[in-house]
Amino acid sequence: MRHRGRFVFAVAGEAHVRQAAAAIGFLKRLTRRDILLVQARSDYRPDHDEIIDAAIPQGMTDRQAGIFLKTGLSGMIGDAGTYCYLDSDVIAVSPDVDAIFSKSRTPVAFAADHASIDFFSRQAVRCFCANPPCTHLRDRMQYDFAIRVRNPDWTMWNGGVFVCEPEGGQFIRHWHDLVLKIFKNPFWQIRDQGALAATAWQLGLQDQPLLDARFNLIVDRFKGVPEAQRAALRPAQFSVRDDYQLAGDEAPAFLHFINGGAGQTGWQNWDQLVAHHARLAAA
Repeated sequence: MRHRGRFVFAVAGEAHVRQAAAAIGFLKRLTRRDILLVQARSDYRPDHDEIIDAAIPQGMTDRQAGIFLKTGLSGMIGDAGTYCYLDSDVIAVSPDVDAIFSKSRTPVAFAADHASIDFFSRQAVRCFCANPPCTHLRDRMQYDFAIRVRNPDWTMWNGGVFVCEPEGGQFIRHWHDLVLKIFKNPFWQIRDQGALAATAWQLGLQDQPLLDARFNLIVDRFKGVPEAQRAALRPAQFSVRDDYQLAGDEAPAFLHFINGGAGQTGWQNWDQLVAHHARLAAA
């Protein structure tokens, strides 16, 4: 069956399954498209009619398992149609969510992250640099994959939202293969974005058009907060992003609550989103 465009979540572990179920509830208010949940390692089964229970190789942590599912989607659900993958902390905001399927002009399309490759480096590889930017991600890409990235300001792609056309399956499978290699390499962090950057550069797609930021507007509760101070913060003390509106023509389609921001009651950005959806439900 060829799908005209469906949304897909892929998660492992009960906490992430429950978070995905909440995200699906928000999304259902704003779209009539099919929503597929691929889940593993959870006894909790959401009240949803499109669920695939996936098998995970032995020895993987839940974090690895979630990345395994996410990057393995083309192998699991096939290349029969277009899908839009969403992380479980990506929350639908406006009826413009469906427009993401018409805005993609490439076989696979991602939105930009909020960091350049050198600023993201310490999150992708294990290094002990004191300065925020460093070259170690680019160094590992060259050493492990023979990929030379000369531009230290290249903007990372964010893997939390992407649209994959049938022709994009090859890219996703290549990404999956690099992820599996990274899992076995102690110099790499257990994340998918380093492998995503390597895939983009290895396939010569690093300069292709990206999705507009409104389809993956990143909201970080810890923006500007040193890591040593984060655990002690209460929700009311989290960083607040105030440069967007939840209603009107300029509203983002999705908010991406990175660093554990989804579900943080008492934090202004999350509470405003919940109130917004309450108004939608009451309309």
